[in-house]
Amino acid sequence: MDDIRGSKDAVRYLIGLGHRHIWFVGNTRLPWFSRCYEGYRQAMEEAGLEPQESSTASEDDTESGYLGTKSLLARDKSVTAILAGNDPTAHGVYKALRDRGLRVPDDISVVGCDDTVGTWLYPALSTTREFPEQIGKQLVEVVFSRLANPDQAPQCITVPTEFIKRDSCNPVNASREKKISEPVQQFTTE
Repeated sequence: MDDIRGSKDAVRYLIGLGHRHIWFVGNTRLPWFSRCYEGYRQAMEEAGLEPQESSTASEDDTESGYLGTKSLLARDKSVTAILAGNDPTAHGVYKALRDRGLRVPDDISVVGCDDTVGTWLYPALSTTREFPEQIGKQLVEVVFSRLANPDQAPQCITVPTEFIKRDSCNPVNASREKKISEPVQQFTTE
């Protein structure tokens, strides 16, 4: 899958909505997250924005999204949008935002990558759609080609992705940025 191009498209969409404080959440030690992060990084740098990452060592994608979001909210209140490395990670992002009393997309816009559970989330997740059936088809063709021509040079095939706009993103506005950057009040009981 062209994860790099797909995540670049997602970040460009967020930038087009006015977002400048966009974070990446996911376990970048895993190759598919690393490719998504690379596209995110490229889009941010092309726009003159600083890439921000919240990565965890968890191999449970939902947990990675949850812990990564909790961590970034604890240290940076200026986040207005999050690109999750895949849809299950976005599910964890949703849970962490809800625990913090923040709403998607009213307070923070969220985008996923892979379109696996995007329609199951509320609000429905904007995401990068992948086409695994195309990968399977290409793989079969490469295998048959290799069987017919064993001395053939190695092949690299990249299947494009498609960005799907749903309900998890809103344009950023001044009152929302102010709300996100305000300190969280702590209450104690005596």
